[in-house]
Amino acid sequence: MASDTERKKEAERLAHKSLRSLLCHRFLTDYGFQNGRAIVPVIVDDILQLFAAYYPDRQEPGTIIYTAAHKDATAARGRTMQDTPMQAVRLTMVAPQDAELFGQGPTELLLARLKRWTREALDQGALLTTADLAYLSGRAQRNVELNIARYEQEHHTLLPLRGTVHDCSGKLTHKAQIVSLYLEGHLPPEIARQTDHSLEAVERYLHDFETVRMLTHMDIDHISRIMGRSKAVIRQYLNLLDQHQARKKGHPGS
Repeated sequence: MASDTERKKEAERLAHKSLRSLLCHRFLTDYGFQNGRAIVPVIVDDILQLFAAYYPDRQEPGTIIYTAAHKDATAARGRTMQDTPMQAVRLTMVAPQDAELFGQGPTELLLARLKRWTREALDQGALLTTADLAYLSGRAQRNVELNIARYEQEHHTLLPLRGTVHDCSGKLTHKAQIVSLYLEGHLPPEIARQTDHSLEAVERYLHDFETVRMLTHMDIDHISRIMGRSKAVIRQYLNLLDQHQARKKGHPGS
């Protein structure tokens, strides 16, 4: 097993495997800038910025094009993956900061990539599953799930996985997290910042919750049919409401 020192040295070597480092090396060795170690990085950064401005749609080094389920493609009984709308997304497999994270250990690097890939996919209109993440990272799916669970518990946040966003899994969902903050008295803009959601999404979830609250005199089947939401989602909203009311009874001043 590599020591911390060995891992950091390897990380330093990996950090130089980039287009920026390649251009710096060319300037220093091939273009007469042998004495320009201070100015060459400035020139290269300026060139890269100009290139990005003129070719914004180019594929960056270290990225891949991956196909994932569209963010609006909710799971439905009988729907196979072949029937699911898909979205092509560009994922950053290797980022400049990855070399430093590699020096900290494989777990830190894995978590950074899982966070980055799920966020990049969502920003481009798609949602990844733990199976996608296992495939992309080369890790066992169970290993990916355990690392995600640990990260979410430690940071009190949720990664935008397909099962979480679409309530396909049994764990706490984004909707539940948003509603919990709302019941604690947080305003929608603050909730949006804390949960890394758009204000529009937060307000949509809260509208659904308030609709459920108004229909509590009905049974779950009726509420589900009226709202067009799954019974699992309705039940979760009702449970959150029951928990909130129980806390209020236990703390009259709250």
